[in-house]
Amino acid sequence: MSETQGARRARLLERVKRLPDEPGVYLFLDAGKHVAYVGKARRLRTRVKSYFSSNKDARRAVRFVSRYVHEIDFISTESESAAFLLESKLVKRHKPPYNVKLRDDKDFLYVCVDRSHAFPALSLARRPQKKSSKQVSFHGPFANASALRRTMRMLGGIIPLRDCSDREFASRTRPCLKYEMKRCCAPCVDLVGQDEYAGMIAEAVGVLEGKCEGAVARLEEQMTEAAADMHYESAARHRDAIRYLRATTAHQQVENIGVQEADVVGLHRAGELVEVVVLAFRRGALVSTAHHTLESELPDGALLAGFVQEFYGELRPVPREILLPAEVPEASGLASFMGASRGAAVKVVTPKRGPRAKLVSLALRNAKDALVVAVDQRGHQRRLLEALSDRLGLPCVPEIIECYDISNTGRTAVVASRVVFRHGEPDRSRYRHYRMKTVDGQDDYASMKEVLCRRFKRVSTDPLPDLLVVDGGKGHLKIALEAAAESGVKDLPLASLAKGGRRGRAVTLEDGEQEHVFLPGRSDPLVLAGRSPEEYLLQRLRDEAHRFAIGHHRKARSKESLYSRLDDIPGVGPVLKKRLLQSFGGTRGLARASVEQIASVQGVSPVLAKEIADHLERTLE
Repeated sequence: MSETQGARRARLLERVKRLPDEPGVYLFLDAGKHVAYVGKARRLRTRVKSYFSSNKDARRAVRFVSRYVHEIDFISTESESAAFLLESKLVKRHKPPYNVKLRDDKDFLYVCVDRSHAFPALSLARRPQKKSSKQVSFHGPFANASALRRTMRMLGGIIPLRDCSDREFASRTRPCLKYEMKRCCAPCVDLVGQDEYAGMIAEAVGVLEGKCEGAVARLEEQMTEAAADMHYESAARHRDAIRYLRATTAHQQVENIGVQEADVVGLHRAGELVEVVVLAFRRGALVSTAHHTLESELPDGALLAGFVQEFYGELRPVPREILLPAEVPEASGLASFMGASRGAAVKVVTPKRGPRAKLVSLALRNAKDALVVAVDQRGHQRRLLEALSDRLGLPCVPEIIECYDISNTGRTAVVASRVVFRHGEPDRSRYRHYRMKTVDGQDDYASMKEVLCRRFKRVSTDPLPDLLVVDGGKGHLKIALEAAAESGVKDLPLASLAKGGRRGRAVTLEDGEQEHVFLPGRSDPLVLAGRSPEEYLLQRLRDEAHRFAIGHHRKARSKESLYSRLDDIPGVGPVLKKRLLQSFGGTRGLARASVEQIASVQGVSPVLAKEIADHLERTLE
């Protein structure tokens, strides 16, 4: 007889009570007695018990335990540091499916300079030594390999360093073709001294680190000389190189707010799908970014702790600071573990305010944007749509979703928008804008009803979606139901989406607001779990409707702001209107002018001048 979920939970809790309250590693086993997850703890009993409690990080943990965990095992250790090492070994041995795995991970590229050679070349390395030395130094990391290689090729035309092998260098008796192309200074045949070459190496490394003033000055001088000699093609090449260097440096300096050396981690989740972004800051500049798409039901804190250990591994250099968007279990132990790998102290912190908190916010925005790309590229849309269908109780998976939003400020330029998602992706060919025809002034309900009634009249040429969403609360849903009933539309799944109140706690990972979904036949809204797949999809839908509506509203408002009372006078076109306003400094000045003065303007007859004066007198009273 199979064990019920409640009975299994009670049995596991009894097991938890017998765990030691000391450092160690715990192992969650699945139904087949295979290791599903390995974790470490400073206090085993307290840490494992948190998976069964109702604290702030427990909702996802409880779901994970109830689904996958059938047995709990543990190994005690002498210290927390030993627990970190043991966890790393056990993960490599058992390869548990629910620990973080960076399957798509690629090591950053580094630029290596081996100064044991009198004339070193710049080379690329994937796995540098843990520390640079006086003889060998590593510069980076650079996450974008293609951009780095492009920069290296550009450098070859700016700073003529050698790029041949040591064997070729030693066998040379005369300069190679690259010397004739001015892409090498030929140190192999002593055409440049060691001191001058060392200066060129320093300049090249400076360019890679975003310090290109020397190279730009050299190029500007060469460009001026080439232009003076009428070598315009050469001058154009120097000009393009200067632009490239300045653009590269400007990109590297984005968001430079004083943090010298840190990796900033951002995380955004849509159910089991998680996007993690690492922004690498070196010497106060953003030098690279790395993106990783994971699938995990682990709580954010446990996921981040596992990610940090997996990301840095054994050979990847660890920075002075690792900034995280959420608290991780045993953060001090993780910092000690990372410090042992670096050979110096490492801070693992979750900043709440100041420059570091701004960097974490930047990483969070990057993670959110990257998740949209990952969903589109990796084909996760079907999973999101199925989750939305299950949560809202829809009769079918909503392959086509429409969302409507009203945008207005004051009593003018009231507009509405329709956006359409097909298979979870925006279908911009079916986007629509609406201007109100029957509603005067600001009335969201009446405006929404007009728009929906106009939409339902076009069912014969524009088939209904699988789900229609309106932005707003219960009142907006009522209006949508009335519009459908009056238009004879039946069995159309409807929903309204509104932001709820604060959760009552400050969490860096999310904006603190829940989504409330109002459905027909329910008196209370459906409150979506934070960062669930269905909430993620609905937020994308609503944000796109906002963006589309606001963009059109700004155009409409701008057009209305250009309206003039002269537009209502027959015979006054755009050219004549412009001439009149320029002659008298505006509408008020024109109204104060006499008929004779108005008639003196080119193109204005005495009859038209009298009409203009009378019209302005009436309308400006």
